[in-house]
Amino acid sequence: MRSARAMAHRRAKDIKNDVKQLKKELISAGCEKGMVNEAVKEFGEVLELGGSVGTAYREAREHLGRASAAIGVILKCMEERDPAEVRDYLEGLAVELEQGCHECLIQSDDQDYLSSVRCLKRMTSEGAQSDRGGMAFVMLRSELENIGAVLADVLGFGVPDFFALAYFFRRGDKDSLKEMENEQRNTYVLAFTKEHFLDAFLKECGRAGVGARVQEMIRRHIYGEQVGQEQ
Repeated sequence: MRSARAMAHRRAKDIKNDVKQLKKELISAGCEKGMVNEAVKEFGEVLELGGSVGTAYREAREHLGRASAAIGVILKCMEERDPAEVRDYLEGLAVELEQGCHECLIQSDDQDYLSSVRCLKRMTSEGAQSDRGGMAFVMLRSELENIGAVLADVLGFGVPDFFALAYFFRRGDKDSLKEMENEQRNTYVLAFTKEHFLDAFLKECGRAGVGARVQEMIRRHIYGEQVGQEQ
């Protein structure tokens, strides 16, 4: 199995080759060379970042999905299983929770979330899972239920457009996204990217007869779709 570094290197090389060919076709179609060089360079760099952004999002979401499933298991078994076994589950859960942050899921500086994870780890280390029938046990269950509710909400979020997100990360103000709700953020990022780059770029590519190629490059390099998959 190829290493992640080797796969990233191959992907970067594929993008470079595709971008080079796209540039040739645009210039051959009569597009102004200076505009082509600038726009295609931007396009290639956004493609490369967009793939990384998409991978990071999917990985974070997988961590949160596993955490959500783990909470369901723990809540069902914490009163019957050996406390040492429950502790192992809780420690594994904390790891998944800590790796589930992403700008479009749970912000890495979300203090409410981080506080909940710290509280969970503290109660676990203090043996709350062993205090069956006691207040610490009740508080642990309540904390798990609260985190589970947050994860259920987050896992219901719509998936962002990774090309648009990558462009925004390069050209927009990332801090402006922090207070936005999920759908508002996704809509805002896509509108920003279309207004400042994508609409004009796709229009020019369409005139040159390579609009479909550009769309295919986005699907392949960011979402991993292969040519000919769609009917």
